[in-house]
Amino acid sequence: MNDFAAHPHQTSSPASSSGTIPPPPLPGTSLRKERGAIAAQACDTCRARKQKCDEQRPRCGTCQRFHVECHYREPQPTKKDKTLVEILDKLKVLDVLNVLENKIDHLSSRMDHLSATCHPNTNSITATHFAPTPPLTVSTGHSTGIHGVHPAVAHHRSPEGLSNGVPHALPNIASLTEDQGHYQYVSAAHQMLAWPAIQGHLAAIQPKCPTRDLKSVATECPAIALGAHFSMDYTIPISLQNGDNFNPAPVSAPISAFGLDWDIMQTLSMAYFDAINLLHPILDRHTFLTQTLPTLFKNGVDHRLQSTIAFLVFALGEVALGNYRGAPINAHGGRPSGMRGGSKSHPPGITLFNEARKRLGFSVTETSLEMVQAYTLASTYCATCSYPMGFWKMSREASLACQSLIMINPGVLSSPQADLLRRAFWHCAVMETCLNLELGFPLTGLEKMENVVSLPDFSTSFSDDDYISNQETQYQEHFASQIALRRLLVEFHGTLSRSPYNTIAPSTSSTPNTIRHMATDLEHWRGYLPPNLKWQEDTPGAFPPSATTYNGPSIYSPVTTATATTTTNSTPAISPMLPTPQAGTMSISSVSSVVGSVSMSGSGVIPQSVASITASGLRSPQLSHQQPILNSGLGLQQHQPVPQPQMFTADLDAPPVRYPYAHDVQVALLRSRYYYAKYLIHRPFLYKALHHPDAMTQDDAIGAAECLKASLKWPIAMSPTCLDKRLVPCPFFFTQNFFGILVLLHLVLSDKVPILTKIKDTLCGGERFEMEAKETVELYVNWIRDLSDVEPSAGWDWDVVSAMFGLEGNG
Repeated sequence: MNDFAAHPHQTSSPASSSGTIPPPPLPGTSLRKERGAIAAQACDTCRARKQKCDEQRPRCGTCQRFHVECHYREPQPTKKDKTLVEILDKLKVLDVLNVLENKIDHLSSRMDHLSATCHPNTNSITATHFAPTPPLTVSTGHSTGIHGVHPAVAHHRSPEGLSNGVPHALPNIASLTEDQGHYQYVSAAHQMLAWPAIQGHLAAIQPKCPTRDLKSVATECPAIALGAHFSMDYTIPISLQNGDNFNPAPVSAPISAFGLDWDIMQTLSMAYFDAINLLHPILDRHTFLTQTLPTLFKNGVDHRLQSTIAFLVFALGEVALGNYRGAPINAHGGRPSGMRGGSKSHPPGITLFNEARKRLGFSVTETSLEMVQAYTLASTYCATCSYPMGFWKMSREASLACQSLIMINPGVLSSPQADLLRRAFWHCAVMETCLNLELGFPLTGLEKMENVVSLPDFSTSFSDDDYISNQETQYQEHFASQIALRRLLVEFHGTLSRSPYNTIAPSTSSTPNTIRHMATDLEHWRGYLPPNLKWQEDTPGAFPPSATTYNGPSIYSPVTTATATTTTNSTPAISPMLPTPQAGTMSISSVSSVVGSVSMSGSGVIPQSVASITASGLRSPQLSHQQPILNSGLGLQQHQPVPQPQMFTADLDAPPVRYPYAHDVQVALLRSRYYYAKYLIHRPFLYKALHHPDAMTQDDAIGAAECLKASLKWPIAMSPTCLDKRLVPCPFFFTQNFFGILVLLHLVLSDKVPILTKIKDTLCGGERFEMEAKETVELYVNWIRDLSDVEPSAGWDWDVVSAMFGLEGNG
């Protein structure tokens, strides 16, 4: 049975039937008495008496009146929650298995050490299928590691995240030393670039890239990624366009003073909840749309957090609309950029974001869930507009605010806000892990509370829109699966950081066995995924196997035919997630420019005609179950058939399929982070192949091949997700990894290292691997080139990549 049909969108409420919520009455007007709220969960006493329960805790009013004990049942999972509950149950099983496996690994390591001490291995390396190859000739200068905290972040040390100046729990800036053949694992791409063999390869490229000091990449990359080496052009602007001043409107003012009316507020809010909030499920849609918006419309905005959060939601709503309907900020070789909407100096939503910034200072001392949400939304906005320094600082503040709230008010974990706090907590944990692994930033101490904060179960109010979006994308399952993968990644990272790898005599090291166990755990994680999230290992762009059976046709319906008008590079494609504007109405793509340029005195309010565009913004349920998803842009000829369907494609010139609810970003994130984890845990084998090829065993060679194969064609860089770069969380995390992979692939494809050539030809798939490696190079180069106009690290990386591959200049 089609679950979507059981919950028809058009009958859920007046708001969902028309796509818009009618504006609330202004002060002074008559109010129609509304139906009382239905209790979400009655206590056992009220349930037995079949009367309404006021749900007070710890005892409801009825139980207080009769002086009886008040007991609430645990909420039972509904049908829509079944898959999520299964994921959470499997997470608990994995936790137990991890504890047992850690004890076994620790015992194995001690036995290996004892055996090596008592019976040193003086025999030669066991003969393998690989003939010894002379080691690479590299410079004798050895790059020292980074101990403690990078200078760029030294002045932001956190007592909660540091112990004697060194990050705890996740020792991510491990020193790159090779004492008697022991290689210390590192996680960051720039640390990998400090390998002697890689430094030798970069030294050969240096003459082609005179504007960049490639020797400094190992020590200065965190500062480069944050834009610390660049001008103020990479800071968040406080003015809009030439000659425009910052908004002079007072902090407390009617909503019309900011160029907003009810229709625009609703449109931007729905755009946020139909895209951004599905990737970062921080806010409760029902509460925001039915309480926050009406309050702001009637009473205006002020300095409180409710107004701050609303402006952040509006700003991110503009980002979502600009991503889908805005013009590309640049074009390279006739190919439109995947950064859409606004420009480098005027990103979408900047006016509204600055209004939020102006109010945020009033609440910095507040300890509340709203404070955590405000910082989280602010960090998300900074990421969408390529402000990495702002992203890091706001993410850090969100983590610290979350810790403060739990420490000061532990009862919040059992309050009605508990699930929203858990969502924010795990979102912060995932973002903090990305920053820790890739840039070596110190932890804030958030990870110490993981055993206190349980996993989210999305038990808050669940609107019809949430139900539909979850049926379409399973965003709750995606979020839970991301948490599980992050837990595995943290465990892998900690284990490898504590296990030096003897690259000369691997038989005396437990690292290869440890990596095999990790790879098995990673495969188990993928095997535990719900059927509608699974994919085949060697086909990262394919639809899930259950796509033809899960929930009917849904959004997995392939593109078969399309009717579209040909567009030029300067004209944005029209996404099916938004209706094509008709004559006499305002295009939603113009919302950003109009909201950004309106008079702050209130005379520039967007016309009411914008209401003709559905406020549901980025979704078209009528396309999801009755028709195939249609594409309408980028030069597609009318009625052109599309070959065998793939959810993601490496053909960047093919007309992109645009999925509702940012579903392609959700799927691409999950898969790309899986391949990142696999690539990371196998990278020690690649180090050995580059520096000690004469000691390689068959198992080592297989591990190096797994590392190379895992680096190919991450879906986040494929189409259509590469056109949604503004929606990708923490984009410079992928930028840095793509840059490191491009350096490795250039080394592999150049056939300058015999052992890598042999591994490529015999264990990676030969010609197929080479073809996919070249496709990967094009994908990752395109990613870096797109972001080079707006992201500091991408501009630096682009100069090196273009010199390495002999590409033309940026533009």
